[in-house]
Parts: sequence; structure tokens; C-alpha cells
Amino acid sequence: MTEKRRKPQQWILLGLTAVVLLALLTGRDWIEQAQQPDSLLLPPLPCDLHQGNCIASRGNQLLQLSLTPRPLESSQPISIEVRLQHLDARQVMLDLQGVEMYMGLNQTQLTQDPERPEIWRGTTELAVCTTGEMTWRASVYVDTAEQLYSTAFDFDAR
Repeated sequence: MTEKRRKPQQWILLGLTAVVLLALLTGRDWIEQAQQPDSLLLPPLPCDLHQGNCIASRGNQLLQLSLTPRPLESSQPISIEVRLQHLDARQVMLDLQGVEMYMGLNQTQLTQDPERPEIWRGTTELAVCTTGEMTWRASVYVDTAEQLYSTAFDFDAR
């Protein structure tokens, strides 16, 4: 009779273990999501940063990104300019990441133009890729008192 009692207990213990593992896995994802700040996406319009400025917008909110000089190349100083409309930013940051491979941390906190508060500027540089050409993702983050906004533009550089 003890063996008959053990078998149901083993199944109960196995079921409880599975439930706990599932809760831990689900809970971990939930905790990670809760720790990450939510950002509102400003959908980007099709563009080529080698040819000109790129724009992302949502309703009357607009973000325009310019990277110069063109064409964009690795190991060369790059001037960043972000123009905002209907976004009262406290901070603006540009994050450059390699799409195909990790190229290190490349984040630039932009400075607001004191005479034209809708314009934010900074400088950065692209790391050299050993494969010759690299696809980069330029993500812009705009922190306002109400919301964090983000957008991203992809481009290739040698």
C-alpha cells in the first residue's frame, strides 16, 4: 500500500515541479520586461542616410536625423543632428549598433542647441569592421517628461 501511495505522490511532486519551473521562466521574462523602460515607437519613413536626412513621425510628432559627412565611413568623425517637432525632450541619445555582429557600445548623449531648442547635436565614429562593409542601426531615443520615444534607421558603411 505504501508503493501505491508513493506513485500518486511522485506524480503530484513532478507536476508541482513543472508548474514551479514554468512560473520561474515566465516570471523571469515578466521581470525583465518590467525593468525595461517602455518606449513609444516613432515609425521611420524609408530613407538612405548616405543621401540625406531620415524622418520618423507619429501624428504631429516628428524626428529628423542627419549624419554627416556623407558617405558615412568607419573611423571618421561623424556629426549627428536630430531635429524634433512637438517633442519637448529632456535628453536625446543616439545608439549605433552593428546589425550582423556586435561592434561594441557606441552611445552618444546629444546636446541641445541653446538658440534652437528643437535641435540636438553630437559627434561619434563608426568602429572598423573586419569584413569590409557593415550594416549599422542608428537608434534615436528621445526622453520627455511624459514618455520615452524611439526610432531606428539602418545603413551600410565601409
